[in-house]
Amino acid sequence: MRVAIYARYSSDRQNERSIADQEEACRRHAAARGWTVTASFSDAAISGATMANRPGLLALLASAEAGTFDLVLVEDQDRLARNLEHEAHVYNRLRHLGVHIATLTTDRVQIIDVAFKGLMNELYLVNLGQKTSRGMRANAERGLATGSRLYGYRSHPGGAIEIVPAEAAVIVKIFELYVDGYTVREVAERLNRDGVPGPRGGYWNASSINGSRQRANGILRTELYAGVKVFGRLDMRKDPTTGRRTPVMRPADQWRRTDAPHLRIVSEPLWTAAQERLSATGQGRAATAAARRPGVFSGLVKCGECGASYTVYNDGRLVCSGYREKGPSFCANRRLVRRSVLEETALTGLREQLLSSEAVAAYVRAYHRAWAQRRADSSGREDGLRSKLAEIARRADRLVDAIAEGVATREMKAKLLSLSAEREEVERELAAIEAAAEPPIELHPNAADAYKDYVGELQANLAQASKAETPADRRLIQCARALVDRIEIHPKGQAKTAPIEAVVYGTLSQALRREPTETGSRWAVVAGGSYTPEPTFGYVPL
Repeated sequence: MRVAIYARYSSDRQNERSIADQEEACRRHAAARGWTVTASFSDAAISGATMANRPGLLALLASAEAGTFDLVLVEDQDRLARNLEHEAHVYNRLRHLGVHIATLTTDRVQIIDVAFKGLMNELYLVNLGQKTSRGMRANAERGLATGSRLYGYRSHPGGAIEIVPAEAAVIVKIFELYVDGYTVREVAERLNRDGVPGPRGGYWNASSINGSRQRANGILRTELYAGVKVFGRLDMRKDPTTGRRTPVMRPADQWRRTDAPHLRIVSEPLWTAAQERLSATGQGRAATAAARRPGVFSGLVKCGECGASYTVYNDGRLVCSGYREKGPSFCANRRLVRRSVLEETALTGLREQLLSSEAVAAYVRAYHRAWAQRRADSSGREDGLRSKLAEIARRADRLVDAIAEGVATREMKAKLLSLSAEREEVERELAAIEAAAEPPIELHPNAADAYKDYVGELQANLAQASKAETPADRRLIQCARALVDRIEIHPKGQAKTAPIEAVVYGTLSQALRREPTETGSRWAVVAGGSYTPEPTFGYVPL
């Protein structure tokens, strides 16, 4: 019986030895039954409530598809999943492949075990979440800590909160400046100019001061500074597919407020004045925000001076967010770039430089050289491992012959088990080398030309296609974005007439696939993920 072990623990606060302890218990269990352990998979500090974010489990299922084992051995069923749907999926998929599941207490998990134990495991998570929420609510009502640290306060074991005087003084200063008429950007610039560390020790930015009206966060909107603790604004939901926790705002009438006068930092008159100005300046922004559209390269345009993103300023122009949000103390690049000109220029660069026949040929040559070098480097290692594997086989044969002749000791049996484990490790290393030594994939000769046509079509209809109102428009934009890693803006001076250069960084890997796909933003490196050459780029004057 060929056995694969799977081990998992859910929290980074648990003992890191948990994986090793589970594997050791499973190996002893397998040895006692005469099973041969051929592989081991694990996921450390990952919840069992999802599957997509567990590389160990996904690798186990892929290995099962390859037929490398007959049985999956786990400490308990909850190691595989704490979600009834996911546990049933794993069970059905393995059963379809002729692979069974065993635990330390059950040598053959049946469908009835999946149904009952899976339901119990899922209910455990539901009950745990309810108890956690209840405990946090009770802490909030007593004025204790309920989450991560908030600027201006520090918490102690047990949840007690106290004011940090130095940070409280900064908070009061922010409110005073804002009420005196300074904008949030001017406040951030003044703090940065004076060398005041931000909440995370870095620079201040306008968004951390202004916050969000809907989420009631940010320095100017945090009610605890006015002596009111708010709890229940957010509901953290875990996506069952990706495993990511996303915050969802609850309706305002579900928020819970508790007076905490001992935690007040800002006086009532100062707080009221700040809220009145926030309310006045927030009017009329909805229409402006609705008029803004995302650009073809939104999120990919970066400042060449500080690395921050270029964001919308006004009238179709972009500005460095580092300069705008944190001020010249952080970044002196105040140059604006018209988005339509940038998009037109970048698309021209993609067609004429990145997708040129010369660039494609250079990319392919670089890849083949890297593959040949990697193959040469691994050949010596492979020869050594094969020699070691042959020696292990000879030593094991001698021990087996001795045992067959009746000369058997406890030490000999232990040594045979040790040699078996050593052989498995060597075989895994050889398999990894052989997988990496697969020959380069064949490149489609017209793939780059196809992408060039897509970029050209987008460029010819840029004004209309950039609105992304149709699937065809979105497909064109996806293809163009897939070719770009980032676009850096380098001003050659801060005067309005000084030239600006855009540096377009991209790779040819996406363009050398057989054809553009709907998932154009996913990178498919030519070397199958093992090699990426230096990005192709070009200076393009704006």
